[in-house]
Amino acid sequence: MLLTFLILTAGIGLGSSSENSTAACNLTTFPDDFKFGAGSSAYQVEGGYLDDGKGRSWWDWFANTYLSENGNVACDSYHKYQEDVDALAEIGVTHYRFSISWARILPKGFTNDINQAGVDYYNNLIDALVEVGIEPLVTLFHWDTPYVFSYLGDWTNPKIVEYFVNYADLAFELFGDRVKLWGTINEPLSICQEIPELIRDALFPELPSGVFEYLCGHHVLLAHAKTYRLYQRKYKKTQQGKMGMVISASPKLPASNSSEDAEAVERAYLFDLGWFANPIVFGDYPEEMKQIVANRSKAQNFSSSRLPSFSFHERTLLRGSFDLFYLNNYSFDNVTLAEPSDELTWENDRQVTYVENTVLPVTNVGFVIYPPAMRKILKHIKDNYNDPEIIITENGYSNKGNLTDQDRIRFIQGQLQQVRVSMCLDDVNVSGYMYWSLLDSFEWNSYYTAKFGLVEVDFDSTNLTRTLKDSAYYYKNLIETRSFH
Repeated sequence: MLLTFLILTAGIGLGSSSENSTAACNLTTFPDDFKFGAGSSAYQVEGGYLDDGKGRSWWDWFANTYLSENGNVACDSYHKYQEDVDALAEIGVTHYRFSISWARILPKGFTNDINQAGVDYYNNLIDALVEVGIEPLVTLFHWDTPYVFSYLGDWTNPKIVEYFVNYADLAFELFGDRVKLWGTINEPLSICQEIPELIRDALFPELPSGVFEYLCGHHVLLAHAKTYRLYQRKYKKTQQGKMGMVISASPKLPASNSSEDAEAVERAYLFDLGWFANPIVFGDYPEEMKQIVANRSKAQNFSSSRLPSFSFHERTLLRGSFDLFYLNNYSFDNVTLAEPSDELTWENDRQVTYVENTVLPVTNVGFVIYPPAMRKILKHIKDNYNDPEIIITENGYSNKGNLTDQDRIRFIQGQLQQVRVSMCLDDVNVSGYMYWSLLDSFEWNSYYTAKFGLVEVDFDSTNLTRTLKDSAYYYKNLIETRSFH
């Protein structure tokens, strides 16, 4: 164990906190109040496509139109949620992170038409969790926008801010008496840049790259901030919940010791993490990012920057609009500067390219396995974003599927060792870890080939049988003992 620990913590170049020591902070044991959980998202597990009055989401449309597989049935958690709760209880988690399907409770996206069957489903799920002592961590939006908004510009339309806030208001009213941990929007980088880039390259070259991303991100940020302020004003006193945006972030490592690669690291942090973290912490986009996009926009004959600006009032709404920093992390980025290009794209504003990993192991979806990366990104957030309380909302390992998943056990152990090291030696305020995911599920463009679950779902069986994997029992023991073994 000591040798493993030394290997995992070596070579990262981080100093120790003066306030902690291995004597005062046990590196192998977690505090009694540390949150251990597992996660899912509505489209990936629920199924129940159009059941009981549900409306279509964007993913319903896209998967059924362009993909060879979809989430129409998925894990059928819409009908089998009690089996999911039973699995969570067997594993012994303290928290379950799941998302609400906007279109299941508001089929047309607007609050004038509420689907009671959808409301009942989430009430039943929340009540079942509470009954067995599991606290829900609920994400309001995990990529499945009501499809009706596609005809209104989706996240590029300023009005979607109002639509989202109204939806969130309803969710707080319906579920906030039992839900005390809220995530507003999951991975804005994914919905505003990564997914659109894939769609542009594969299907729609006309997508206005270099413009779409910034409009989308701008309205996501405003929707988050106005939702946060609404909760503080209307619900905080009685419901006493906490809230944050769910931000994906990977540590950036330079491909070499050159100054160019050091610059690539800084630019990657600006455009990947700072784009969304800076506004909710400090109230505005990073100054360097604003200058880069403004200068490039001017050179491209735009009348103003392609990156919208916030008003004074909006900056005030944004600044400090979170109680918890929700972090999704799976891998790390080894980067170098890309060759400059005048082509109008977000990637050319960022001017960073990835260097292919040829040394470290990777998962079957290409995530590089390097546990010290977790410590590095936690330290970066602490140092650059006012030392927030962090809950790791996604971190997981995929393979092709097996019940004796020793590879996943090693992954969980390695990641949580680094979390504990960051807490003890770097004094990072990490209060929880939600493994991704509870179930094998529909993994977007990987379909059902990427198995992240602690629980196997037999997609070939008629009743979608759930079976706990060895990793689930390892995680169960870790939670019970609060220690590595």
